[in-house]
Amino acid sequence: TLFSRTLVYFRQPLGVQSLAFATLCPAVTVECGKPGTAANEQRAAEFIEAALHLDHFPAQFPSARDFDLYHTVATLKVPPEVTFDFGAGAADICFEPTLDHLNFRDLPAGTRLATLTTPRSEPLDAWAEDGRPVTARYLERTPTELRLRRAATPAMLTLDARAIRQDCLCYLMERVTLPGAAAAALA
Repeated sequence: TLFSRTLVYFRQPLGVQSLAFATLCPAVTVECGKPGTAANEQRAAEFIEAALHLDHFPAQFPSARDFDLYHTVATLKVPPEVTFDFGAGAADICFEPTLDHLNFRDLPAGTRLATLTTPRSEPLDAWAEDGRPVTARYLERTPTELRLRRAATPAMLTLDARAIRQDCLCYLMERVTLPGAAAAALA
């Protein structure tokens, strides 16, 4: 919470440095936005400075009212053979042109993510952390639209086609409700 009230619990991708360090010491990954942006770099530097000046870790866990906790439940990927763009176009998938504005927003089931021009049954693939396909659990298509089948919160949405091809369209997350005893201890 030194950096943000939004916290994400995840176990994938394995190449993240915080997962490697987690067995040795407290470790976090902070999302600062695109590299090369002075404000993002300043925010990261402020976090590191604040962490280095801690004289101890707090004895009590923060109150559940002080943070929003999410768990990553799926990674959405555009299959290599599927074309995409943002807005209206001739691509197989036309994502909303402001898709990146949906980052960290709790979206209800039925939220439209894209219009479709392809007969492909699954224009996006959804994968659970353990590698299982979960497309049918999180996405539904009509003849012309792709929608969320269930409520979810996307993270890492971008309009950068290169980043989407190299990594993913986004991660879908769900809020974590702490069990009764844990929630009471945090309150």
